[in-house]
Amino acid sequence: MTKKVPLNYDFVAVFIALFVASCAYNIYQQFQYKDLFAAHTELTWSAQNAEANLVYIRNQLEACKKQD
Repeated sequence: MTKKVPLNYDFVAVFIALFVASCAYNIYQQFQYKDLFAAHTELTWSAQNAEANLVYIRNQLEACKKQD
């Protein structure tokens, strides 16, 4: 009384193709995330350095104004 279910090879092929495409897309997104995170970190450091330089130069300017 066992019932045999025929295996649809088209379904298996589509399932495997979708699985591989999904894994490839996840790997692609991971590389994109790493690149964007590196760019974000670089821009954050650059902005902080610019802000620190601005404060330093503003303090020097104030010191020059006080000397005159």
